[in-house]
Order: sequence, then structure tokens, then C-alpha cells
Amino acid sequence: MPFTTIAWAESQDAAAAWVKVLGVPDTSVSVSGDDIYCPSLTEIVAYGAICEQTIASQARFTSPSMLEFGFEEYVSSLGSGLTFAAFPQVTDKRFSPITLTEQEAIQSEVYNNPSGAAFSYHFMTLSDTAITPVTGAAIRTVRCTAAASLSAGTWASSSLTFPVSLRAGNYQCVGARCNSANGVVFRLLFQGSPWRPGGIVVNDEADQGTDWQRQGGLGVWGEFDSRTTPQIEVVGVTDSAQEVFLDLIYLG
Repeated sequence: MPFTTIAWAESQDAAAAWVKVLGVPDTSVSVSGDDIYCPSLTEIVAYGAICEQTIASQARFTSPSMLEFGFEEYVSSLGSGLTFAAFPQVTDKRFSPITLTEQEAIQSEVYNNPSGAAFSYHFMTLSDTAITPVTGAAIRTVRCTAAASLSAGTWASSSLTFPVSLRAGNYQCVGARCNSANGVVFRLLFQGSPWRPGGIVVNDEADQGTDWQRQGGLGVWGEFDSRTTPQIEVVGVTDSAQEVFLDLIYLG
């Protein structure tokens, strides 16, 4: 049950009209301008968007498969500003995913009317099936740090630094949280896997975050051994230090 996270970001003045948002350049999926082409993971299990909302704003996702039903997928809970803030506006579709078609173009659009060009950020998480949460396992949380140098509209990467050496052996990651002052979306890179599972960034350790990104709520993110720990990628405004919590199951 692999999953992966993709994103769109662009600074523009929609001027009270629907405008398409640029796909964030990505080495794990095909991106061409506003189009992100659906990989073999064709089930939408989560999505969200944030934008400037001085005047009534909207956001939506569209693709040929969605339009077969006669309408786009509207973001009903839309975040305001440049980050997801303390109470993230994320739509949970883990148990009732939206099915796309492999290789079709997915687009994200925003409707707003800022006083000048302003960034909007949109993300989507794709899986191969509905999510089965991990339950009944001994899950432990480890804290580590990263130093991704964020730049608006790009994925910034970093290794993870652990305060102590992990116990030798193999691990499953079954949840994660990334704290970053101006981060928006993050994802993890596991050696040997083409997929990059992730979710929303939390801006402060006191913020609530999204509980179902943690403790098995999204199933297994990936596996690694103590010598080849995952890396992280973050999309955001500007920051150079992140705090990362990984929920792990020790496999031995």
C-alpha cells in the first residue's frame, strides 16, 4: 500500500478568475507546466490547498477522470495565507479515495483576488488503494533534525540527523511530523523506493498538526535499515531548519 505526495505552487494574481497553478518540479513524477501526470498510484487519499483570502477564494483539482463525472474536486476547507497554520485544512479521503487514470494530467486551480501577486500552495497524496491503518504494533517515535533550505515553489532536500544512533536493524516508518517555521508540505525519500510519502508541515511545536499522519494512520510510509535512513524534501516559503518526528516499528 505505497503512497506518494505531489504539489503545485505559484505566485500570481488571479484577479477574480480561475487560474491554473504550476506543478512543483519533481524527479519522481512527470511535470509539465501546470500538469502533473498521474503515476501508477491512482487513488487520491488526501489533498489540501492554501491561498491569500482577502476576498472570497476557492481552489479545486481537475483531471479528465474527474470531469467524466461532470465536475472538478473542490477544496471545501481552504487554508488562508502561506502555510497550513495551527489547525491544518486537509481533506481526508483515506477510506473513500477518488480514482484517477494513470498518465492523465492532474491540474490545480485557484480563484481569488489579492491586491498583488501572491503564492498559493496545493498538494495531493496518491495511493494504490484505500488506506489500511497500522494497528496493534509497538510504535515508537524518534526525533531528528533536517536542514533543507526552502525556496518558494521547489522541493528542497536534506538528510536527517538523529541525536543518537538507531538500534541496528530494520524499521518501518508508519507516521511523520515535520515542524518548520515557514514550511508547507513535506515528504520522505526511502532508498530503493520511487515513492515519496508525505503530508502537511506544522509551523510550530505547539500547533496541533494532522493526527492521522501519525501512529499508523496512513499505513506504512516506507522501510529502511539503521545505516540508510530516509531523507526529507520540503516545499515552503523560507527556512533552513526543520524538526522531524518519525513513528517507527522495529522489525529486527
